[in-house]
Amino acid sequence: MGQVTRAHYRVIATSLLSTNIDEVDRVADVLREEGWPHANRSLVIREAIARLSEDLHGKTAEEIFRYFIDRRGRRIAQAPKSSAST
Repeated sequence: MGQVTRAHYRVIATSLLSTNIDEVDRVADVLREEGWPHANRSLVIREAIARLSEDLHGKTAEEIFRYFIDRRGRRIAQAPKSSAST
């Protein structure tokens, strides 16, 4: 039989907004409530990275840059206007 190898994980630290953490927790909670007993933040974030990888697969450096610029621009445009700026 072939040797079974385990995935190699590394622990990293990253900064996230409270709203991002709340959303990740919400998704993990939904998954657990629907029957995925070991759903957690790591699972949700790994799946988000897998989705990003799919979105960027085969794109040039310029297309990757444009992807982030376009997404960031949409989020800024959708953000509520601050009363301090008026």
